[in-house]
Amino acid sequence: MLRSVKLSLVLTVVLLASCGKYNKVLNKGTSEERYVMANDLYKQGSYEKSNRLFELILPAYESKPQKEVVVYRLADGNFNVKDYTTAIYYYEKFIRNFPKSTELETAQFQIAESYFNLSPKYSIDQTDTKKAMEAFQSFIDKNPDSEKITDANNRIKELSYKLETKAFEIAKQYYKIGNYMSAIVAFDNVILDYLGTTYKEQAMFYKFKSAYELGINSIYYKKEDRIKDAIKVYTRYKKAFPNSEYLEEADDLYNKLLKESQPKQEQNS
Repeated sequence: MLRSVKLSLVLTVVLLASCGKYNKVLNKGTSEERYVMANDLYKQGSYEKSNRLFELILPAYESKPQKEVVVYRLADGNFNVKDYTTAIYYYEKFIRNFPKSTELETAQFQIAESYFNLSPKYSIDQTDTKKAMEAFQSFIDKNPDSEKITDANNRIKELSYKLETKAFEIAKQYYKIGNYMSAIVAFDNVILDYLGTTYKEQAMFYKFKSAYELGINSIYYKKEDRIKDAIKVYTRYKKAFPNSEYLEEADDLYNKLLKESQPKQEQNS
């Protein structure tokens, strides 16, 4: 028990001394002292403290060789504390200032990773998702032999799925509120914009349901043509997915379309 108390006191004294030294260098240290401490803290993983020191000394190192280290570690430090917007700023500054650096490839990849981490869930604005996809594609184009190509491609697939999900949910919302014409266009966009999408079966099914509702509920002079269009949509859907889990419901709607398309006298005979 006594040893534990002593150890705790020793650690507290060391910590206070360390904090005191840091604050002294932060507030009154020379650029050289701040540079040395910033690098030590960076290597220890104390990124918040190292970031503050690197930011303070950056103006003093604008024309010095150490600027490459300062800017890169500012970018990396901010990435590690999850300040991705600031990380992007410094990674981009690093690339502009040091286009021949050995860390160039890593900086390019980290920009894309930063946008990836900023990408929100699919229901929110997807600007950062699109920026992340563009950044990963740019990385692939600039570094075709990189060991990170597989990681970049996997990220693009993950981000694309998020965009697909958003597009599909928007189309589905049109269907739910009864805006069937907009739903048909939106489901078509899901299929055409995201070739190979995992939502293709559902998109084609809901497109048929939208076409069915549009046809069945149309005014007289548009009804015949819209029912024919709905039947064509059903035919394409069934051909593409002959074993679809939604086929039973689709078949039932198709039969109703056929019945509705028959002349009234045939229906009554």
